[in-house]
Amino acid sequence: KARMQQLLTGKKRLPGFTEEWKKVKLGDLFSERNETKIIHLPLLSIGQEGVYPQTDSNKRDISNNDKSKYKRIAQGDIGYNTMRMWQGRSALSSLEGIVSPAYTILIPKKNVNSYYFSILFKTSKLTNLFWRNSQGLVDDTLNCKYKDFSKIKYWVPSFEEQSAIASILSTAEKEIEIEKQKLADIQQQKKGL
Repeated sequence: KARMQQLLTGKKRLPGFTEEWKKVKLGDLFSERNETKIIHLPLLSIGQEGVYPQTDSNKRDISNNDKSKYKRIAQGDIGYNTMRMWQGRSALSSLEGIVSPAYTILIPKKNVNSYYFSILFKTSKLTNLFWRNSQGLVDDTLNCKYKDFSKIKYWVPSFEEQSAIASILSTAEKEIEIEKQKLADIQQQKKGL
């Protein structure tokens, strides 16, 4: 977490990167995907664990029988809950399918590392900006639609630096997963003993 905080804010720079970060509108980095009426694709869910098939969800399927308004999400897209973006409810998709119309789907433009931004969007600085730019009277009715999202400005490194940071954070994430599995194995062994 400390490494992530330092790298995503530019407090710590990677060797070889000296170019100044630029303050840009998120709408210059992402466009909105609004493809509907693609009912042959699998139904997906977006949650804290990422984007996954609805059949893998432990929640019951409450989706509408008419899926014509459901939105297509593709590999590399970021989907977010329009009413919960300020709580960090977004995920990078490694799958193609359809999701509820309650989600906004972001397509990365050229020179945008989706993984980098999928992590950045969950940081407290960004979730605070999403909250401040959402429309609604109380937290339960706040919406951060694409038009609101696209106006937000934030400091962004070059694509090369985004990719380098993403690579470091991805490696750290894999190391954490390996350690979690080791812990689970030892806990299972302890139960056996």
